[in-house]
Amino acid sequence: MSIKAMAEEISNQTQDLPRFSSLLRETRLPKLKPSSLIFAGSGDSFAAAVFAQELSRGRAVASDPYELMRNIERTKGKSLVIVSVSGKTRASIDLARRAKGFARRRIAITAHPDSPLARESDEVFPLKYTRTGTLTAGTVSFTCSMIACAFLLGQLPRTVNAKTTLGKAARWATTQISVRTGSFVFVGSGVNYALSIYGAAKVREVLGTKAEAEYPEQVGHARLFATDKKRDCLICISSGQDHARQVHKLLDKRGFRTGLLAILDNNMVLRSLKIAIYLQQLALVLAQKREMNDCAFLSDSRMLELSSKMIY
Repeated sequence: MSIKAMAEEISNQTQDLPRFSSLLRETRLPKLKPSSLIFAGSGDSFAAAVFAQELSRGRAVASDPYELMRNIERTKGKSLVIVSVSGKTRASIDLARRAKGFARRRIAITAHPDSPLARESDEVFPLKYTRTGTLTAGTVSFTCSMIACAFLLGQLPRTVNAKTTLGKAARWATTQISVRTGSFVFVGSGVNYALSIYGAAKVREVLGTKAEAEYPEQVGHARLFATDKKRDCLICISSGQDHARQVHKLLDKRGFRTGLLAILDNNMVLRSLKIAIYLQQLALVLAQKREMNDCAFLSDSRMLELSSKMIY
């Protein structure tokens, strides 16, 4: 019943996100310049790393852990932040080990402070949230990772409140999708591109449906010609009168199945947290419409075993 667990963890964010934010505010913030930071992670954690890069407006950088390990000299004199909820991802552990002697400090963001990654790191920022005890798609673990990254960048909001977001997100999701939807393309710039990566990951993980993330500028090139006008759904994530909104308008006029996810909030972190919850609800509502009991990634034991061998 991993779909039920997913719904519960999404709902728990109304308490977990304010609680975790308050906990971080009581934590001594290390003096870190954004330009001294490299964020790395895999899966959802890669989306969190890209979020940190875009939140810093490119002063901090994001990297795939294996690719960074291949060019370990890039970490010299830097503070390396490795995001891994489990703390067991092999590439992240190897990166932390290889970076010793290169990086100025190795910081782990993980839900397991006793994990192998934590033991290889100089500092640990534990993710605190309520767990259902059932393996399911990552939701609150991702939003807490976003909050931890914002904290390290000195951009943690004074207050975090997700109470009114859940219902609005569920209503929006219901209007955007149908059971017959083919693949998804999530479109966004800056932090919205990081959230597009996350949205695509949820669709793949929960529904087993093809999904991609694109920058608005790239949609009109080769990607457009691989889009099924009747079945595929393009979700454009916008923060105002930006390129993603323009892409949405153009596609809508030409009869494409396109949705607009536009959240207005002057605080980039709060806006991003809301968008993440909307994307979680998108995957959840469609799974419920399809009368699914379990996330797609749990439905094929052989595929799950192969995934685990590749990751751990």
